Amino acid sequence: MVDLTREMIAYAIIGAIMIVAAPTGMAYLKRRRRDKLRRRGIKTYGH
Repeated sequence: MVDLTREMIAYAIIGAIMIVAAPTGMAYLKRRRRDKLRRRGIKTYGH
């Protein structure tokens, strides 16, 4: 029973990290893509 509890805690921690990291990573990638386009001379992105 102790092993099951440890496993559940591990999955909960991994899930929480993924929930936090996914939106942060998406925002970072979007910002990076916008900067790349701006450097190429495309000033309006997404409009």
